[in-house]
Amino acid sequence: MVDVLQKGENISLSKFIPALSEIIIVIKWTKKLNNETEFDIDTSAFMLTEQNKVRSDTDFIFYNQPTATNNAIIFKNNLFKISLNAIDKDINKISFVLTLHDAKQKQQHFGLLEKITIEVFNFSDKQKLISYCLTDINTETAIIVGVLYRSNAEWKFRAMGQGYNNGLAVLAKNFGVDIESSEQQNQITPIANNKKTDSTVKSTIENKQEHPTKKPLPPPQKKSNTNPPAPQKTPDLDIHNTDMMTKIDHYAPIVGWLKQRNFQAEVNEAAMDTSGFFDEIAIELGDNYELLKRVVDTIKRRQQGKYDKAYIDLSRDEPKNIETIKKFCKQLYEYAFVAKYFYNSKDKKAVLQLQAATKIINFFNGEWLEWYAVMKIAELCHQRKIKFSCTRNMIIYLSDDNNRYEIDVFFLINDQPLFIECKSGEYREFIDKYTKLRRKLFIPKAQFLMLTSGVDEERVKGLTAMFDISFVNETMLIEHIIDIFVKKKPIAIENNHNEQLKIQPLALKNTKSKPSKNQAPEAQKPLLLKPLETKKTYSNNTKNSYTKPSQVSRNNISKPKSSRKFFVFISIFLSISFLYFLWAFNIEGW
Repeated sequence: MVDVLQKGENISLSKFIPALSEIIIVIKWTKKLNNETEFDIDTSAFMLTEQNKVRSDTDFIFYNQPTATNNAIIFKNNLFKISLNAIDKDINKISFVLTLHDAKQKQQHFGLLEKITIEVFNFSDKQKLISYCLTDINTETAIIVGVLYRSNAEWKFRAMGQGYNNGLAVLAKNFGVDIESSEQQNQITPIANNKKTDSTVKSTIENKQEHPTKKPLPPPQKKSNTNPPAPQKTPDLDIHNTDMMTKIDHYAPIVGWLKQRNFQAEVNEAAMDTSGFFDEIAIELGDNYELLKRVVDTIKRRQQGKYDKAYIDLSRDEPKNIETIKKFCKQLYEYAFVAKYFYNSKDKKAVLQLQAATKIINFFNGEWLEWYAVMKIAELCHQRKIKFSCTRNMIIYLSDDNNRYEIDVFFLINDQPLFIECKSGEYREFIDKYTKLRRKLFIPKAQFLMLTSGVDEERVKGLTAMFDISFVNETMLIEHIIDIFVKKKPIAIENNHNEQLKIQPLALKNTKSKPSKNQAPEAQKPLLLKPLETKKTYSNNTKNSYTKPSQVSRNNISKPKSSRKFFVFISIFLSISFLYFLWAFNIEGW
């Protein structure tokens, strides 16, 4: 049963489950009826000590810094996943806050909302435990909705509803986080299609790390009257948490490129939404595939057998590898890819209770490799500021052809195509199919890839040499993309018939003709071709520039005419003698 709290009330989490270790906290809001006002509302959390202050800026959890130390808090899509046992001992409470951006300029406040609700769930079974609905809202622009706090050895939750009129900057300052004023923030130019581009916090953040979601908040820069104003900073896009790639403006160039080749396209927009955790797990898996392959293969095999548990035996592994696999299994659990996880230290065996959701099954069945390819390449383009568009699970077809092709991954990088077919299992039977498709799309071989996970580099290079498409494995992918699209190494030139261009030998000119006066000295000399093998050659007796080897042998190896006449005469004489012999002896049947 759900406990509904009133303002100021508190409740112990141990009331529901004595050893409750992980919870989910959700904050929602509802606009008043017939109110079409667009609100830019930010959700955040402050991890506070007994002095009601943060230890550092890393204790401020929000959309651009969604992970706390030790993954004690993970924030995504207005959900806070909290591992109570992982919270540092010197953290006494966590305040959950809602703020309105540019409230003063837009003349907005939370009183324009119907209600604000905060709910607490048990992470393991997703059962709702606590609910608090805040309705007595006035002109506040920042609200502490609820607080999770320690009381002796247990955790309690209090319904707060405490409002402030000066927005996030003042509230954060009270907690020890210095945020620039809205005047400085208004100088920022937001990025189009960014999920969050104009929060007051973004003016203090400059993304310099590989994963913007993992970066800490840098110390705030003080405004100085003596120095000239700092140049405008553009907030960075978090490609690991955005729906930008689902927008038609993003994938329209790909649809247009295909139409030029008479192909129609059906784009799966939902397949490019990175708001979930598929991309994070895929990158972790792909970057450590040689070690983690066993985990994924075991899960896949057990799912196909309709089993609900998977067992990973680590008794023969080195301690370092055991820790890596345990960490990955824990991530699978934290992101709900498995329902339960525990490690039997005595038997050195990891036990995973599997999920039955279709998307999870498809992920382990091979879609993880598609996510890996998409995110690694998108990340590369984003970091190097290279223009790109991409799709995943797109269907293409010719209007006069019944064949439909599902394209795992397709990019346009600086208007150049990149086709990737991802195979985490059997790939041989698909080679001919995609070789024919490459010819229909007129894509250069180096830009038409079959990504085969777990295939060693030597075999991959051999397959590329054998067939008319390129093969790469997960470790070679980014290096190959850099060579083609960043370093721009030359690629083989092909004609329209998809055959390699051959250099035709120059015809030998008539030696009697006089060279032109304007002709270069080198051009006047005939082209000399050295033979590949040191064989005995015959004389240069030829009328034409090029004669077949068979013609050369006939011309150069001639027989005397007298010997030919003698041979004909003997043949006729023997034939007549044989016929006379048959007639003379009157052989039966002739």
